[in-house]
Amino acid sequence: MVYTGSVLGIQEMSDERREKARKELAWLETDLIRRRKRLAYWTLRKHHAETLPGIREELRQSAFYFHMRAQELVASGEKLRAYLVIELQEQPQHQPPYHYAH
Repeated sequence: MVYTGSVLGIQEMSDERREKARKELAWLETDLIRRRKRLAYWTLRKHHAETLPGIREELRQSAFYFHMRAQELVASGEKLRAYLVIELQEQPQHQPPYHYAH
């Protein structure tokens, strides 16, 4: 027996909704690039806060805080991107015409 449906309960999309999801995915791809650059910047700042002597404590704490926030933003963007990709791939036109049980 082969289950051919989505494990996430994804329903078939209309053409309009599918196009909207594609545009949202394209926007999210460019936004993830920006988020990853921001994370790289705050990773460097966090590294400096951990290793350089003489940095004020409030600057040190803010570097840790903004690094954590940048990580959260990247993770949430990647999660949304993964869901959109799955949602588009699970549409009937992307399914193979036959499913075989092996």
